[in-house]
Amino acid sequence: MLAVFEGFAVIAGVILVGFVLGRSEVLGPHGQQVIAKLVFYAGTPALLYVTVADTDLGLIFNTALLATGGSALIVGVLLFVLTKYIRRRDTGEAMFSAWAVSYVNIGNLGIPIAAYVLHDIGYVAPVLLFQLLILAPIGMAVLDAAGKTKVDQHWYSGLFQIIRNPIVVGAAAGVAASATGFELPRFIFEPIDMIGATAVPGALLAFGISLKDGWALPVPGTRKQLTFITVAKLVIQPLLAWVIGGPLLGYSGIALFAIVVTSALPTAQNVYIYSMQYRQSEALMRDAVFITTVLAVPTLVVIAALLG
Repeated sequence: MLAVFEGFAVIAGVILVGFVLGRSEVLGPHGQQVIAKLVFYAGTPALLYVTVADTDLGLIFNTALLATGGSALIVGVLLFVLTKYIRRRDTGEAMFSAWAVSYVNIGNLGIPIAAYVLHDIGYVAPVLLFQLLILAPIGMAVLDAAGKTKVDQHWYSGLFQIIRNPIVVGAAAGVAASATGFELPRFIFEPIDMIGATAVPGALLAFGISLKDGWALPVPGTRKQLTFITVAKLVIQPLLAWVIGGPLLGYSGIALFAIVVTSALPTAQNVYIYSMQYRQSEALMRDAVFITTVLAVPTLVVIAALLG
């Protein structure tokens, strides 16, 4: 148990450094964007390749994905139905609400938590691929069918964007290397390994910088929906993941802990980016990302106390 809280303390410490850097503005106005791009385009793809390539695929793609992915799909469908058919909102808001509760922040928080708390980022690889290859295309198809096409983009642009995603490329390359037993020459592998080591601290620093400006009250008219999203994301989804992973699939110990923790992660920043691209529910998604991120901290501590 102590090791779990020590892991969270390490993460909090790096986030705090990022917050201080942001408030002091020593990195300039674009510091967060530069660090975030470094993590997205180099650090995380390299880290995923190194980790997945060195891990047996049976340990990565196992039935635990039924709990994490299953809980995400169930809670997403529930929010979609609640928003569209009970609250009588349009399809766009319903789809983004579903994304907000099912699409977790696996990059900025999931990977660091897996590294420092779970001690194995292999837990996040299937969730990451599930989101990028399943949840994202389904959501885009629903939005496109409802006439919510991206600004200045064709219907197939979303698919190409996913295929070109460097994180998908890194994870897919790692899967291919693990499946075939392929090993890079040492003079190529070690630089990739060094670059991958920047992913976790870089993501946490960028996240800490993003908190520097604080937060304003949610826009009137979105607060009830924001409450539904927050409760579904931080209470219902991890509870469903525990039910599916524990009583139904028989997982226990660190494996069950990993299932519940990855399901309790906050709404991914990707969802806010998608909302800007589609010009749909932007204020709601911005607030959902911030509130679930802040409240995810005590949520994860409670989960650690119960299951850690």
